[in-house]
Amino acid sequence: MQAKSHPRGWTAEANWPRVIKWLLVIMVAYALIGNFLVNHPFAFYTARGTSLNYSRIFFMHGLMVGFAGLTGLTVSQAFGVRSNLKRWTFYLTIAAVLIGVTGGAINRSMVHKITLWYQILSMFALDVIFILLVIGLWLAGRGHRRTKAEWIGLLAAGSALIAGLFGDLVGFILDFGGWPGIQVWYAHKVGYTLAEWQDALLRTHSDMMVVSVLTLLIAVANYSYGRQLTGWAKRVRTIGEWFLLAGIVCTLAIYLVAGLGGSHLQIPHIFTERGFFRPRGQSVAGIDLGDFVIGALTFVGALLTSGAAAFGRHEPGQELSRRARVTARGIFTTMVCIYLAVGGLGFLEEYRADLYNSDVATTPLGDYGFIFRLLHVDVCLLLFPALMLVMLLASRSLAVKQVERLQLILRLGIVLTFIGALIFMVVNYHTFGPGSWVLALGIVIVLVGILYYLFMVDRDEAREQK
Repeated sequence: MQAKSHPRGWTAEANWPRVIKWLLVIMVAYALIGNFLVNHPFAFYTARGTSLNYSRIFFMHGLMVGFAGLTGLTVSQAFGVRSNLKRWTFYLTIAAVLIGVTGGAINRSMVHKITLWYQILSMFALDVIFILLVIGLWLAGRGHRRTKAEWIGLLAAGSALIAGLFGDLVGFILDFGGWPGIQVWYAHKVGYTLAEWQDALLRTHSDMMVVSVLTLLIAVANYSYGRQLTGWAKRVRTIGEWFLLAGIVCTLAIYLVAGLGGSHLQIPHIFTERGFFRPRGQSVAGIDLGDFVIGALTFVGALLTSGAAAFGRHEPGQELSRRARVTARGIFTTMVCIYLAVGGLGFLEEYRADLYNSDVATTPLGDYGFIFRLLHVDVCLLLFPALMLVMLLASRSLAVKQVERLQLILRLGIVLTFIGALIFMVVNYHTFGPGSWVLALGIVIVLVGILYYLFMVDRDEAREQK
């Protein structure tokens, strides 16, 4: 019998796709049951003008912690992280998913400490996943000149780790308030009340984590499908990689300063009605500088790198397989939809916040702004990146024909979901309007695609090697 360097049984790396399948089954069931039992379970806000709903935030974290953990595991596999670190990442991913969904199901408030701290264990597991990922990516790059693709993965993992630690700090303040006092001292030192500093940290945590996980997925696609390009595609990919690196560094700097720097260093607005640049709170409308960097650097870099990999020519003998090519094009399609909705429409609504700001009762288009606030997160920054992860997983575990069918289903669902979300956010914000039906159809098709992947991943013909 051929010797194996990894443990036998269900923990053997060859069996990981089957384990990941059942983790995804649990997560899909959690999301579906939540939609039946909880009204808008993934919405941070229940109605226009209301404050954050922490019950729904906890429910959402039950799903997203597992998603981020699976992303970390995928990154460790793609970049060739050392087997012992990868194995621990696998174990911690299982813990993050199982504790996350069960904790999210029972933890409804900050009052019940047992359920709260039970769910927090999944977040600690995710922290350790990112720590292992940073260590693993750093060690994987030793002994040779680190490529830009490797730097993108390493910096995105570090950004995700910092975002997670910021989230831990927010949770500590929520649970313990002013005890033991050092957080109150620091908040006052930088010009905040403790509640104001908590809000600044929460914004930093949520924005950094979403962008970091998306960048990790793009890093996997770039590293897996974008190497050995030639001609125009190689140049486009290089430009895209520099955009991604600049986006990660600038985003880190902006949000670290915003989270830790004090009340006088909040993220400013640009392109305001009072000039190109105004400090936060001194203009009615304008694009948030952090959002602008994400849209103009990170998202554009993601489009360039994924587009070059999907449509560019590779060096002779290094051409992408059919499976890899169709996956790269699916990721590019998804990224286009994310960019048009979040970057395009998002910039418009921030630039004309005098019309769209849902926090102000008198803005004439505030209801559209509120729908955008919900859907650009739920659909474009959570669902679509999750589908990118499914594409990457399928590319590693399904046969060519199965991947092609899956891509056809998912791309159709993504485009319809995107169109429905746009109708919802721009044309008709009413429930059961035309946007609702198109959006619902798209999500149903996406669900069919996910179920197809889950059904096919165990079939014998999916065991063929790339």
